[in-house]
Formats: sequence, C-alpha cells, structure tokens
Amino acid sequence: MGIQIGSVDIANEIVDLHYQMIRTQLLLDYVMKNNTITKPDQTIMQSFDNQAIEILQKKFPDMGIQKK
Repeated sequence: MGIQIGSVDIANEIVDLHYQMIRTQLLLDYVMKNNTITKPDQTIMQSFDNQAIEILQKKFPDMGIQKK
C-alpha cells in the first residue's frame, strides 16, 4: 500500500499512468512509421485537452481538477 489521497493510491496511479503513457507513445511511434498521417490542428489538440480534463475530473471528482 502506498501513499493515499482519499481513496486514491498515488504510487499505483503513477505506475499505471507511466504504463499507459509509454504504451501510447510506442503505439504512436508505430503508427507514424507505418502510415501517412498528418499532425492534428490546434482545434483538435484543444479538444483532446478538454476530453482529458473531463476524464480526469470524472476519475478524481474530489480533487478539483481544472484546465490551466
């Protein structure tokens, strides 16, 4: 058991996030090497940012997460 904030085990969350980030990076690297794709424009990137914040707010409703 690691450090807890509310019901969230911070150590497990950090490991899980690193795993997800590395897996996503490897997938993106593979796709970029094997397909012709274009970089998303700023509107799409802002949409990704907003979706990520919404997901975090749902996962951690007591943390008051807001976009910077």
